[in-house]
Amino acid sequence: MLEENIHNLIIRLFSGEATTNEKASVQHWINESDENREMYVDLQEIWLATGGQNEYNTEKAILKFKDEIHQEQKKNFRIGEVLKYAAIAVLLISLPFIYFLGKQQNLSEPTFTTITCALGDKSTVTLPDGSLVYLNSGSELRFNNNFQQDYREVAIKGEAYFEVEKNKKIPFRVEAGAVTVEVLGTEFNLKAYPEENTIATTLVEGSVQIKSASQQAIMKPNQKIVFDKETNKMTLQNLKDVDPETEWKEGRLVFRNESLGDLELKLERWFDVDIEFSDNEVKARRFTGILERESILEALAYFSISERVGYKINNNEITFYTKN
Repeated sequence: MLEENIHNLIIRLFSGEATTNEKASVQHWINESDENREMYVDLQEIWLATGGQNEYNTEKAILKFKDEIHQEQKKNFRIGEVLKYAAIAVLLISLPFIYFLGKQQNLSEPTFTTITCALGDKSTVTLPDGSLVYLNSGSELRFNNNFQQDYREVAIKGEAYFEVEKNKKIPFRVEAGAVTVEVLGTEFNLKAYPEENTIATTLVEGSVQIKSASQQAIMKPNQKIVFDKETNKMTLQNLKDVDPETEWKEGRLVFRNESLGDLELKLERWFDVDIEFSDNEVKARRFTGILERESILEALAYFSISERVGYKINNNEITFYTKN
């Protein structure tokens, strides 16, 4: 998570305005490292020293940190620690400005937030209008911190599941490369990884309109539209089961009669590994199943149940091969 984003979330937490998902995001960040945990405690001390959201005693807080630095220097305080407290002091001065700036609805310059989800990870984002976005591994979401009055717009690279707050007066738009998805309030999955040749939209609930430079279509629930980047054409599919398209947000990788070749990119993103195939036969072997929070070793054990499928592990690289 970007440093600017986590600072904003922490400010919302301290001020009592953080949502359940935002609190969870802060807790996830804290658990990532001891350094993050220490920084959180320091910021909490700053917030308390400044009197919280209603009063800001900046002078008192700065003097507090100066005294801490002086005391630590007596204990052979390291330069890295001095720099850390210096950075915190800078943030301290900006806290009142950042907090109240976020309260303003008429900013002269639009500000944007970009959230990335690392390989092997999942993330949940609450947008300014209350809409929820679940980000899959290796995805990026960008949005205006203050949605415009005439529309709500976000941009996605990768895969995301959207639960859009209904607002008939203000449409919700998702820019995904060559495709734009527009809704009023609905739930849908959008897969638009830049390295893939297709952009896929699966509608779970409500109604959405899909637009490209040459085509547009209105979707119904349990339908999927696949846009081919090379031909610039859309293909509509009626689905009996949307689970394989959406269950990733619940921590489940669902696949129905898919080959290992089809699963290659999914497995690489899911477990942050590199997949190779030693022959086309193993690449074409098909599987149906559900992987639910398994480790990569457990997943490999599942695929190797097939008598003809073997695998080798070399650091972060996994090679599937056909057993003789």
